[in-house]
Parts: sequence; C-alpha cells; structure tokens
Amino acid sequence: MRVIFWMSNGFDSHFTSEHLLKAIIKALAQDGHAVHILQMKQGGPYPELPDELKLPNVTTACIPCDAPEKTNFIKRYIREIRWHMSCKAELVKHKDYDALFLQSTAAGGFAMGLARRILGRKAVITFNVQDIFPYNAVFGGKIKSGGAVCRLLAVLQRAAYRKADHIITISEDMKDTLVSDGTAPDKIEVIYNWAYQDEPYENVDLTPVSHMFKPGYFHVVYAGNIGVMQNVAILIEAAKGMKDDGDVWFHIIGDGVYKDRLEAKAKSDGITNISFYSMQPPERAPAVYAAADVNVIPLVKDGYRTALPSKTATCLACGKPVVFAIGEESKFARSVMHDTGCPAIGSEDAGELIRAIRAMKAGQLTCQTRQFFLDHMNRSANSRQYARIITRRR
Repeated sequence: MRVIFWMSNGFDSHFTSEHLLKAIIKALAQDGHAVHILQMKQGGPYPELPDELKLPNVTTACIPCDAPEKTNFIKRYIREIRWHMSCKAELVKHKDYDALFLQSTAAGGFAMGLARRILGRKAVITFNVQDIFPYNAVFGGKIKSGGAVCRLLAVLQRAAYRKADHIITISEDMKDTLVSDGTAPDKIEVIYNWAYQDEPYENVDLTPVSHMFKPGYFHVVYAGNIGVMQNVAILIEAAKGMKDDGDVWFHIIGDGVYKDRLEAKAKSDGITNISFYSMQPPERAPAVYAAADVNVIPLVKDGYRTALPSKTATCLACGKPVVFAIGEESKFARSVMHDTGCPAIGSEDAGELIRAIRAMKAGQLTCQTRQFFLDHMNRSANSRQYARIITRRR
C-alpha cells in the first residue's frame, strides 16, 4: 500500500512521541509499504528525515509552520487548524494513495474532513488518539465541562472519529471514554505506547545525570512536561510532608507552563528537600528513570480518562518502582498494580504518596515492572500492530 503519514510535529525538533512515530514508519516500510510523511518544518536543528528513516520507500514533505503557542489555548487550536489546511496541496498531490495515518491532534475534525474530501472513501484512514480532546482541556482547567465551547469542540472531534476507519488509542480507560462519547467500539484498538527499545534497560550509564543525584539519599523523581494535565503539585505537597525525613530527596525534571509556579510554591513554603532541573534530552530519559529510587507518574483528577503519560513505558523498562498517582478507578492503574505491585493512588492524595514512598524506602513494598513492559510495551510488536491496522481495509 501507499500510505500518507500525517504528523502534527516535525522531526527537526524533539517531541515526546517521536520514537513512537519513527517506529511506526519503519514498521510500515519494512512491511513493503510506501510511506510519504507530511511533517512540520519548524526550523529545528535536527534532520528532517532521521537516518533510520532514510529508506527507499520513505519520502517526506516538510511544510513550514508557526512556532507553537504554549500558553494560549485558542491560539494553539487555531495553529493546528492552519497547519492541517496548509497540507492541502500535498494531499491533493497524493490523492491516489491507499491509506492515511493521522497523528493525534486537537483539530481532528478539520483534518479528517479535509482528508476525506480529497482522498474519498477509498482510502483507509486511521486516527491515532494519544489524548482525547476537548475533555483533556476540561480536566486541565482550560475550558468548562458542558459549556458552549466544549460542546462545539466535542462535536468537531466526534466527526473525526465517525469518518475514521480505524482508531488507535493507548489505554482501556481512553477507549471507554471514546465509547461513552458515541464512538463505535469495533473501530477502536488499544495499543500501549512503548519505550526506546524492545528489551528492559540493564546497567544503564548514569554518568550523564549523576550531578543531579547526591549519594546517600532516597531519590523520588518526576520527569516530563509540567503542564495542565500533570498534577506535579502532588510532589510539592509530598516533599513538604517529608521535610523531616532527612534522607529523602525530590527531583522535578522538566519544563512547562506551571514550572515557575511550582518553584515559587516550594520556595514560599520553605521546602528544602527538592530540586528543579530543565527538561533533559530524550536520550537521557532511561538514565533519569534508572537513577531514581521511585518514579512518580501523576495526572490531574480524572485525567486518566483522556491520557496516559508517554513516559510510562520507559519508567517500567528501567525496573524501578513507580507510583501511579492517576486514580485507583483507572483500569490501567488497576492492571499495572495487579501485575507489578506498583501502587495506584488518588491524583491528589499526597498523604498516600508519602506512605507509598516510606513503604518502598523501608523495603515493605516492592515492584516488579519488567515483565509487564515485555508483555505489553514491546516496540517491535506494537509498532508492527500499528502497521497492520493502518493498512487493513474495513
């Protein structure tokens, strides 16, 4: 088949899901399909086509796009619409292609409508839903649930689900949300995101991050985006509650719209057992998670219904304990707790986080994460499953 791979990012700049997209494109190409990538040209320092994707049956078009607006919800949404509209000429040029993969986007209704008008019903279209818009914006406090804006945006996004042949999402919780919102369940496949390699990490070189982790401490780590969906504030509260635990140190590693606020909160509360660092390059992620004594994956209340953090697979692959502060009601949280022993706690329950950290430090709570990773988050197997679905006619 000939597949249009329509991204919402560009390889010239780092982004959290780039290792996922590279693996899917490579799987499609290895299965003998021709892949034409539509990607953003953002002026970043990295190659527009990574070396691993320089294959005979992979081509790309890099279309200029405005710099992202990180703080203004409406501007970001308009930017996504403009980006997809700017790809119209490329879609027309490849209108005889057999399939299209649409990367997760808030402007799914506009993108899907454009693709269907140009490619028609003959093309197989797969929509990858990494987070569920606009409900992620509701849980993140950007728009009001049930308000006119939310209702309008939900109608537009439902149109994308209706027009797609296949929908791939990343947790059973998110599938339940899509089904409850009216999406046909037989359209939806759940495939967990994966890490940067197939095998669990062994003997990770910690040298690149050793300056962050002082010897003699029990290290509690959050690493990733510090935005509206991640309730990183729970670590601030836990650090405050453990200020007298002299050998426990908290680390917040990343950037985002709420980072300055959290740093100011820690300072004003006199919290001295915490450090803040900038976002590290993707290649350092395994070292960061492996250096931790416990990693924390938090979400805002009910956020598990619309998202699952992309760091999850890499954390599990590193074999260190993980606390999932995403809500005990989450199907994913219950599954991973059952299979690994990693605790699942409420999104806002700093007291329970403190109890979990102390239990792990005392050796009263252990986690076995590697087998879950091998069973559910294998890069080769999961990316090949994507390739099969993208090229499967309904």
